[in-house]
Amino acid sequence: MLKQIAGGMVWGASLANALGIVARSLETSRGHMHAGANSLTARHETEHNRHVLFMRVLLCSAFAFALCIPAWSQPSVDFEVASIKSSTTPPGRGLLSLREDIKTEPARLSMGNVSLSTAVRWAYKIGVYEISGPGWIDQQRYDITATAAEPVSEDQLRGMLQNLLKDRFKLMSHRQVKDVSGYALVKGKKDLKLIEIAGEGGGEGSMTGAGLMFEGHKMPLSRLTDILASALKTPVRDMTGLTGNYDFKLDMRPYLSSVQPGQPLDLAGIAISALEDELGLRLESRKFPMDVLVVDSAERQPSEN
Repeated sequence: MLKQIAGGMVWGASLANALGIVARSLETSRGHMHAGANSLTARHETEHNRHVLFMRVLLCSAFAFALCIPAWSQPSVDFEVASIKSSTTPPGRGLLSLREDIKTEPARLSMGNVSLSTAVRWAYKIGVYEISGPGWIDQQRYDITATAAEPVSEDQLRGMLQNLLKDRFKLMSHRQVKDVSGYALVKGKKDLKLIEIAGEGGGEGSMTGAGLMFEGHKMPLSRLTDILASALKTPVRDMTGLTGNYDFKLDMRPYLSSVQPGQPLDLAGIAISALEDELGLRLESRKFPMDVLVVDSAERQPSEN
């Protein structure tokens, strides 16, 4: 209701401004008519009629423009309906308990078995190592379902989720820049083996083979860097310059055959080889500044739906 009132106020103000401009123009026109009334000729009458017709057209255009303003200036900022509950996925089931599902539709967001950390990262479009806070935000899991009043873009869904987390979890945070050492994901020397998929992302992914095989569908490469960062336990930043959404498969299991019994597992070396061979991408050691979102406080139990 408040949004409707605010929209009406903006519409009314815009229409009043437009009408005011036209009214002042008409008043000026009448002033000119009165000053020259005694010497008005047929030619002047024709010019006057044209001027009045122009003013009427301007009035109609201003009215139509004012009607369009609410649609541009009043974007929806909150979900119409949202539910946040403790995850129904039972703990202690290995990879099944760790799997997090995120699905988007034009007017709907579904998150299954996600930590608060994951929800925040998706909302703010940041990576695994771009957030810090209390340990529990990575451990406790939730199921989140939210529906918008009308179809919106994925970026708008992210903004709506930011507001939802602030409202239900009383999330408080700030930004902080840190210099970190990690890896940059860049294009390799071999041909890219990614299948670009048209449309907005969100996508789905599955992890099997003891977490060493990952398949992504309609995903941005930022999701791949999240997977790599979690596996390597170090920051990974997407510097490929590739902005689309892709289908891809990364299987690191074949590269374990070269590991001798008792030899330490060089997971970074395996990932580097697998990325180059299977996707045409490469990991390079880099040091870069990272804008970290610091969670100052949040409530474990969100407020009621």
